Amino acid sequence: MGGRRQGNDVVTGMVKRVHHGGHFPRLIVGAGAALLFYRSDKEDSLEQASPGFFRVLASKLWIDEAYGYYVGKIQQPFARALSFVEKIALAGFIIRGLAGVAGQIGIGARALHVGNVHVYVYWFLIGVVLFWSYAMGLF
Repeated sequence: MGGRRQGNDVVTGMVKRVHHGGHFPRLIVGAGAALLFYRSDKEDSLEQASPGFFRVLASKLWIDEAYGYYVGKIQQPFARALSFVEKIALAGFIIRGLAGVAGQIGIGARALHVGNVHVYVYWFLIGVVLFWSYAMGLF
């Protein structure tokens, strides 16, 4: 309960500050001046009062044109180059190349598993010799 009352006190304090602190009359004067200055006319009142400043604001400081140039001349060619590299190098050579290597290993491994115990003994002995030579520091 204490937290809720404290929250209400904060809101009440803010409202009192707006009404009694002189901000509300400033709000009314500012809103009235804006309504008078920007009232509905056939021509823009800012354009009539300051045509140069109006043209600068109407041009939006040429940000849209600069962004369009950046996207068209810099970002898109770079994105197309990256897309080419991704499709050719990554997907073509690396992924399909590794898939081909894995396929060849599978074909070779299938040939090694013939179901004959004598062949498995030879593979075991070759493994023991390779492990022994690695442990002795020959590799």
